[in-house]
Amino acid sequence: MKYEDYFKKYLDAVEAKLKTVMPAEEKHPPVIHDAMAYAVFTGGKRFRPVLTLTACEAVGGSIEKALLPACAVELIHSYSLVHDDLPALDNDDVRRGKPTCHKRYGEAMAILAGDGLLTYAFQLLAQVKPAARALSMIEELSTAAGTYGMIGGQVADLAIPPEDRDLPALDYISVHKTGKLIKASAVLGALAGDAQTENLERLRRFGEWIGLAFQAIDDMLDQDGYVQVLKAKDLRLKSRDLIAQSKREVKPLGKRGEKLIYLADFLLERIPRRTHVAVDR
Repeated sequence: MKYEDYFKKYLDAVEAKLKTVMPAEEKHPPVIHDAMAYAVFTGGKRFRPVLTLTACEAVGGSIEKALLPACAVELIHSYSLVHDDLPALDNDDVRRGKPTCHKRYGEAMAILAGDGLLTYAFQLLAQVKPAARALSMIEELSTAAGTYGMIGGQVADLAIPPEDRDLPALDYISVHKTGKLIKASAVLGALAGDAQTENLERLRRFGEWIGLAFQAIDDMLDQDGYVQVLKAKDLRLKSRDLIAQSKREVKPLGKRGEKLIYLADFLLERIPRRTHVAVDR
């Protein structure tokens, strides 16, 4: 079954919640809210919020409890893409078949739209009850998005020239630039489901392995990153091993963990056999 069909309930729930919580585009100043919505509602597989919802269910919670943190994660991801596309970073003109935010609204407004999404994510998390759970989620997500996480990985990506990148350097970039937010997605779901410590740590490790596999597979598809230092067969093996580790982590959850297994298998199916195939992230 296709990802979109298997997770239709989750994708529809995330989409509906995002439309409910995003600032109304007619609210003053309308241009920034329009730019923020443009960045968020661009399609994509919503992998991170789906992971948050499935992690919550895997520890016995309901997806309703995880919708606010799932939306917060997606806002952080959307902000990162807006800023990544800017001329000062990746300088991309198109994302998912549409003009990037700065091509549509200008660089200044795109920067502010990214800032707006980042700060609004934490405004959403502040609404989670009880307050102690909201605090744990804010700490988790802010760490994953900050200089010890996504921003730190982006800095390393800028600072280390491609010719100087060895496997440890690429692991650092991948773990921080991509992996930390994916791991946080799983942890927020576990927190939303009021997971016991053992299962919380289990989901943390699951997210860690899945996050690194996600980036390794993206590099194979984009012919970038890891392909500079690893042979294709070795990178495929690395990705499969990471996915196998993630599945072992959640196997003790039994039937409740089946959707997490499906997410891992979805990544496994993305591993290219021979040719490069571009996909949306």
